Amino acid sequence: MNRRTILIAAGALGARPVRAARDGSPDLWELPVDKMERIGPTVWVKGLAPGVWITCFTFDTPDLGHVPCNGLIIAGASGSTIIDTGVNRDQGALLLAAAKRLTSQPVTQAIATHFHGDRTGGTEAMRAANIPVFAHPYSVGLAQAYAAPVPQPVKGLEKGPVRLGPVELFFPGAGHTRDNIAVWHHESGTLFGGCLLRATTDNGVGSLADADIEAYPGTLDRLAARYPGRRFTIPGHGTIAGDAISWTRRRVNAVLAKRAQP
Repeated sequence: MNRRTILIAAGALGARPVRAARDGSPDLWELPVDKMERIGPTVWVKGLAPGVWITCFTFDTPDLGHVPCNGLIIAGASGSTIIDTGVNRDQGALLLAAAKRLTSQPVTQAIATHFHGDRTGGTEAMRAANIPVFAHPYSVGLAQAYAAPVPQPVKGLEKGPVRLGPVELFFPGAGHTRDNIAVWHHESGTLFGGCLLRATTDNGVGSLADADIEAYPGTLDRLAARYPGRRFTIPGHGTIAGDAISWTRRRVNAVLAKRAQP
C-alpha cells in the first residue's frame, strides 16, 4: 500500500484505538457479520441470503493495522458476479475460487464500486481469468490518474441505473468519491453502498481526500429514495448492522455543521 492508501484508511479511522492483531484479522473494525468462513490469511466469506455471499478482505498499514473491506458474491442465471475485487491479486484469486465453489457457476463479471485500491486491487486476478471488471465511467480516468488498476466503463451509468446481470448499478452522485456507485440485488433486498456508506460503529466519515462533502447529503437522499425496501444495507468497511444510510447522513451533517461554524 502506498502512502495515499494509508492516508485514506487513516481518514476512515476517526479516533478508534488500534489493537495488536497479527494474523490478518481486523484491528480497527469488526468483520461485517459473525461466524464468517476464513478462506485465506486475509479473506472471509459467509452466506447472507439465497444466492448472495458477503466477503471481507483486509489490508495492513504500519500505523492502523489490518483494515477490513466488505464485498459480495452474487449468483446469477448465467454466472456469478464479484462485487469489489480485493486489495491485491492474491485476494482476487481467492475471491474467484470462492465464487466458483459457492455458486457452482463460472464467474462472468466483477464490479468495482469506485477507483480506490481497496476496490480495484484484485483486478489483475480477474483479468488473468478473462473476467471483465466494470465500474463507473469516471473511474477509468481516476484510476489512470492515480496509477490504480483501470476497470471497464459501464456505458450510461453516469445518467441513470444500469442492469448488469443479476444486479442493478446506480450512481446516486458524488460523496466518498466522484465515482462511487451502489449495487442493488432485488431478489434478496441487498444494497451494497461501498465506501459511500459508513458502518454504524464508525464515528468518522472516511477519507475526504477525494470526497465531495457538499454533495454528500443529496447523494445519500437519492440512494435511500431509490431503494426503500432494502433488507441489507452494506457499507464499505465494518458491520452491516443498522441503517448505514441514515448513520452516514448524521456523520456527514456533523462535518458540514462544524465547517459552517465561524
